[in-house]
Amino acid sequence: MLLRPARDGDPAERLQCLMRSRQESPPNPDPWQLDPLPATLRAEDSPLAGLSPGAKATFNALRARPFGATAAKLALLSGLSYSQTLRCLGTLAVRGWAERARTTVQVGYELKRVTLWSLSWSDDCMLALAFLRDRPTNPAADPIDRIAPRFWRCFWSGAAADTLRISEHGLHIAETLVGGRDPCARAWALRNLPTRVLEQCRTLRGCDTGLRAELLDAEIARRAAQA
Repeated sequence: MLLRPARDGDPAERLQCLMRSRQESPPNPDPWQLDPLPATLRAEDSPLAGLSPGAKATFNALRARPFGATAAKLALLSGLSYSQTLRCLGTLAVRGWAERARTTVQVGYELKRVTLWSLSWSDDCMLALAFLRDRPTNPAADPIDRIAPRFWRCFWSGAAADTLRISEHGLHIAETLVGGRDPCARAWALRNLPTRVLEQCRTLRGCDTGLRAELLDAEIARRAAQA
């Protein structure tokens, strides 16, 4: 039987309470489970019990794509085969942690019908995430010098986005994506553009104050700390 947090308060507050209550504990043999665990929960009560390593890797990949992703993309992120990823998604769906929807997305300059998988964000799903270790996913397969096709639509004037190169047009790309309204495009730019480009973008009007400036400063500081 799962040990659940008190029902008062919203799920986000309960999750934060669990995460704040971590304490020292013996090493955990499961590399996917938090070590140490929150003090109010025990390893034997984990919702992840009985879940295969592949399903945990898929669960982690879903967390890295909060707006949803195709099974093929999740397979790339988790390092699993496509068929194994589908089986793992089915397992997560049975537990009520994952769901899928048929929708239309823009890929390059075309609209495409795809099936996207995403987390359900239910109380049970959030409780399971409280136990799951956050591990880096495999790098995206986007070419290093090109804009990801899903963000081409952000470039509605000037040169076509498929002709732009980060090495040559980095500042224009940064100004458009970081200064735009698409949070996914902004996150991609912050993660993939060179530091010198982000530093130049930080001086531009519209990116020198507010949230955009804070995000640029945080990413530049993170890279400096890792150097």
